[in-house]
Amino acid sequence: MKAGLSEKRNVTPQQAVKILEQNGLKISEKEAEEILDFMYFLGKLSVDRYINSVNNTNNLIHENS
Repeated sequence: MKAGLSEKRNVTPQQAVKILEQNGLKISEKEAEEILDFMYFLGKLSVDRYINSVNNTNNLIHENS
């Protein structure tokens, strides 16, 4: 689930390690990278599903007009 060339990430694994450490969770940079990969995947999936649902709703409205 690595970032594609066109995908910009705003949080680095180092930043994630620091943030989680401040909240009492100690993880390695490798673990942080895997967590971030998963979080970005879920974010992209959520946005894609939302866009598809909006498009499907719009298509139904136009078909019934």
